[in-house]
Amino acid sequence: MTRSIPRRAFLKTSGLLGVWSALAACGAAPQAKAASTLSGSAPTPRPSPTSALTSPLQGEALLAHTLRRISWGATPEMFERARKIGLEAYLDEQLHPETLDDALLAGLLTRFSTLTMSPAERLQIEPPGRPVQELIAATLLRQRYSARQLVEVMVDFWTNHFNIYIGKNQCRALKTDDDLHVIRPHALGRFADLLDASAHSPAMLVYLDQAESTQAAPNENYARELMELHTISVEAGYSHHDVEEVARGFTGWSVAGPRSRRAAVGTYLFRPEFHDDSEKHVLGQHIPAGGGERDGQAVLALLADHPMTATFVSRKLARRFVADDPPPSLVTALAERFRASGSDIRQVLSDLLRSPEFLASAGQKVKRPLEFFVSALRVTAAELTPEARALGEHLRQLGELPFFWSPPDGYPDYAGWWTTTSGLLNRWNFAMLLTGGQIRGVKVDLHALTRAAASPTDVVDLLGLRFTGESLPEEARAILIDFASQGDLGRNLAAVAGLILGSPAFQVR
Repeated sequence: MTRSIPRRAFLKTSGLLGVWSALAACGAAPQAKAASTLSGSAPTPRPSPTSALTSPLQGEALLAHTLRRISWGATPEMFERARKIGLEAYLDEQLHPETLDDALLAGLLTRFSTLTMSPAERLQIEPPGRPVQELIAATLLRQRYSARQLVEVMVDFWTNHFNIYIGKNQCRALKTDDDLHVIRPHALGRFADLLDASAHSPAMLVYLDQAESTQAAPNENYARELMELHTISVEAGYSHHDVEEVARGFTGWSVAGPRSRRAAVGTYLFRPEFHDDSEKHVLGQHIPAGGGERDGQAVLALLADHPMTATFVSRKLARRFVADDPPPSLVTALAERFRASGSDIRQVLSDLLRSPEFLASAGQKVKRPLEFFVSALRVTAAELTPEARALGEHLRQLGELPFFWSPPDGYPDYAGWWTTTSGLLNRWNFAMLLTGGQIRGVKVDLHALTRAAASPTDVVDLLGLRFTGESLPEEARAILIDFASQGDLGRNLAAVAGLILGSPAFQVR
């Protein structure tokens, strides 16, 4: 006869991996009512959201859901600010972030000299990988510290949409300008302007071989990805002839080399002598002969205004913020706003974040590795020192090092790609290293975070609420309290914190 082992006895004998396995079996937190404070004090009644933000979720649960989706990790400071001014006002603030103070971040970024260099200077630097390392480190600092969290979320979104593998040729030196002057300035602007900026980006032109495309030998790589991945998608039903015509339209769009006298090294350059100036036909539209550089501009305008572009981009936005398989009703509504607003990303996002589908989507998105990684740093109030450049190796192990996805389609944005057993185990390992103080250049003070706790139960509740924004599922909470109650609580603190970060409750975005 088999006798069941009491949970407390099991936890004593199974070790940390066994406890993590038990937590993993609990599943993610349900759409439960969240506690109304992250400070550990008694719940305080809060005003209800405005009528524009009504859903099955209310109050703190709605707040936690929204803040998780529009940030790289909802911190106590974010909750405090959103409660103080109201959720509607907080969303407007994030959608119009110009007045948000980012002085702390600006000071931290001064340590990276390659951010202010010209492409020519970066191309000459030794070691050649330094611009790559500094761009990755600067990106992580922005995601960790910026008050403009929605901007940083959208920068990541567009970085994947207009993906450039930084390891290809001169992209190691050119991607910095693409990040600073293409993606960031247009993250909440008009898609048509972002598309135009990307088409002129030296990093993009090198990555997709457009810089070498001439009338004598048109290269179709950029033309193909421009339609398939950047704008109308394969669902538009374009033909290979359309790809050929678009490729001809962009011949001569290139990048200045070291011998150029017409533009600075590593900047955009149109070479009329390499352009096919004959007439073209793209998606049934006639482009007259003799247009020169305007041929490419005409193609961009045609694609930006195409109804399938509105649908494709809207579906990707809905997948990012709502669900892996977003409701068609939401995609249709967002596409209509996209077209009516002249591809205004800010207006589309405003509608999305106030839509019934968004408000009813709690628990439907799982964090990608980068989201897990940065959110763990944010909720633990991790301090990153200059030595934290080594964080890139941890992201490589997790499977999502920024700018290192080689194919042009960008890192996948659906749970099935990331929620493998090995992938989740790697997350748990990172969480334990982080809370155990074993990551070079990262400082976490768990004792400061749990100063108000007087018992193992308090520790679990306080950290669970701080890390996830809501109460832990009861079964997971009971497992963690049993574990925290064994032996010295101070010695168990790092393990308890790591187990919460590695649990299913923390993987939900």
